[in-house]
Amino acid sequence: MKIAVAGTGYVGLSLAVLLSQNHEVVALDILEEKVNLINNGISPITDRDIEKFLKEESLQLKATLDKEEAYKGAEY
Repeated sequence: MKIAVAGTGYVGLSLAVLLSQNHEVVALDILEEKVNLINNGISPITDRDIEKFLKEESLQLKATLDKEEAYKGAEY
């Protein structure tokens, strides 16, 4: 199942990380720096658990600036 999450602040990134443990998740954001950090396994926010999951877990998570890429084929 593909899930799109709009925004990668505290709420959006927390949801994206949680859901990407069992589902394909595409996180949409407008800030290129945040997208690049997430795609490189680095959290753009200070949160010990998110930092650990991005660094150590095998997540089905991709961040993008492209809304079409994020929403195309998303079920939720």
